[in-house]
Amino acid sequence: MSTQRGIKRTKAQPLDRDKALLITSSVPVEKGFRFFTDIHRPTGTFATSIFDFAEQLKKIELKSLEFHMKRGDFSKWLSDVIKDDALSHEFEQLRSLGLAGEKLRTRIVVLVDRRCKELATALKTLAPR
Repeated sequence: MSTQRGIKRTKAQPLDRDKALLITSSVPVEKGFRFFTDIHRPTGTFATSIFDFAEQLKKIELKSLEFHMKRGDFSKWLSDVIKDDALSHEFEQLRSLGLAGEKLRTRIVVLVDRRCKELATALKTLAPR
């Protein structure tokens, strides 16, 4: 179990190529993550894959990151739509730290970028089951 300042990575199920393909697949627009700054205040930005999500997190307004983190929206979407329970769990741990502003963005970006690298490696190196 490695730690990134208060976030313990759980011993997740081994990442096989099929699981990596599922997690990295694009979802229909209607299942994409839509960023808001508050209830009924959409930013007009959305993500339809984990890679797209990673890019949007780097530039979306901080108010939006804080709004969704407090509500648990990121972890719910990652688990229910993207099917990445491991990353969803890490987001829940991060949420419990109560970070805000650029500290929050930095931690989110590190988590998601690391996971994207793991997934990309799995897609390149692992054989299908």
